[in-house]
Amino acid sequence: MKQWYKIGILFCLLLGAGSCKKFLEVKPLDTLSGKDFWKTKGDATKAIGGAYASLLDKFTKGAMYNVGDFRAGNWNWFNKNGFRFLATNRLLSATDDNMNDIPDWGLFYKAIATANLCIDRIPGIQDPNFSTKDKKALVAEARFIRAFTYFYMVRLYGDVPLQTDAYDITLRPREKMLTVMDFCLKDLAGCKDDMVISYDDPTNRAVRGTRGAALALMAHINMWCAGFDKANQQKYWTQTDVLIKELIDLREYKLLEYTPETFKNIFKGRSEEGIFELSLNANYGGQFHFLICQWTLHAPIIQDGLNGNSEITPIVKHLDRIYPRGESDKRMQFWFDDPYGSKGPQKPMFLKFSAITNPITRDYDANFIFFRYADVILLRAEALANLGTRNDEAIAMLNLVRDRAGAKIYTGGGGTALQDAIFYEREKELMGEGHLWYDLIRTGRIGNTNLTENPLTPELMEKGAWTWPISTSAVNNNPLVVRNQYWIQ
Repeated sequence: MKQWYKIGILFCLLLGAGSCKKFLEVKPLDTLSGKDFWKTKGDATKAIGGAYASLLDKFTKGAMYNVGDFRAGNWNWFNKNGFRFLATNRLLSATDDNMNDIPDWGLFYKAIATANLCIDRIPGIQDPNFSTKDKKALVAEARFIRAFTYFYMVRLYGDVPLQTDAYDITLRPREKMLTVMDFCLKDLAGCKDDMVISYDDPTNRAVRGTRGAALALMAHINMWCAGFDKANQQKYWTQTDVLIKELIDLREYKLLEYTPETFKNIFKGRSEEGIFELSLNANYGGQFHFLICQWTLHAPIIQDGLNGNSEITPIVKHLDRIYPRGESDKRMQFWFDDPYGSKGPQKPMFLKFSAITNPITRDYDANFIFFRYADVILLRAEALANLGTRNDEAIAMLNLVRDRAGAKIYTGGGGTALQDAIFYEREKELMGEGHLWYDLIRTGRIGNTNLTENPLTPELMEKGAWTWPISTSAVNNNPLVVRNQYWIQ
């Protein structure tokens, strides 16, 4: 971690912000002091882009985005034997598709270091074309990037060192996860109103932080904390409701119609349903080959070299659990081809991310989507159902998503039945978007063998079996870092 704070003072910056592709090109500063930088509004914007570039670099190293789907184990692995290690919690042996890079949190801390530097330096820029309002907006965006990075890290590693000063390279031990999340919540609460609601440039839609993105992040943090801080669950659930209502009231997002032609646009990214994403769109110069569509599609959609077979397919019993046979649902209709394997066990395809631009090279249009409108609608439904006093509102939220999918409307009561219905709806709606493992963990369902092929007992949870191991390089760079008990060999 310390090395990234040295680099953070010297961090990578963008060549220019004329397009999204340039926004994510990086270039080192010439001097450690940065005396020739931090002069203009353009410099500040480039610096913000440097933080996003470090995040994108981390996510494009390998299959990290989809481990939230794969660790639950609800897939047949056929030609991806390495993924079996994810599904059996043998993460130290998980090396396929660069998964052995996941334990290294260096690039996360590089993004944090860059954000910290932006927070420190942007307010002091003397540029007559850079208003106080615009400075506050960019500083708030940097705080959002920092909070998002910490949120993603705690879901991977649990406790992490908390570094908030741009120039402090003091080695720190891992901070309690709830303490880190509390810092992020307070930080975001203090800056969210400074963030822009939307950008005039459509290429920035959803791929840069906004007030809606901050509200979605705060809601997710609250729901994560509720899973680990039982004594304060009511507070977290109440805050989630308040935050998502505020997001809804922005009127910036909508549930887009699902048709065979239009659903792909949502998962390309930058749609009216997207709240926060990292740009990986072919039209903006991004290509990446470690996303779920690489393994769940085959000819004629992509050239597969496997005689028209998918490398992985959903386990049928889990499809039957969330999509009862005989019930209508556009997602089952549009997102799956031969879901039950009637043409052969490797013939099913998961079509959610099937906007392919080049079948031969297996290039596609698909951003890393972290928060979208359907996700937060269901998160609010979950919070309301857990509170137990506003079940009608929870059901209304649930049915917004079901109605869009042409699915059977929920007509039951509250309590466990409603909570389970919302969990299943999230599993259906967000399949392939990296949520299931984290939902299982935070809701306490991770021990339910009906829901996951990789259940964890309370004892294993206590030892940190739900986390990822921390890399040897991280421990060598910071001897104060102690590994989770489960991963000590």
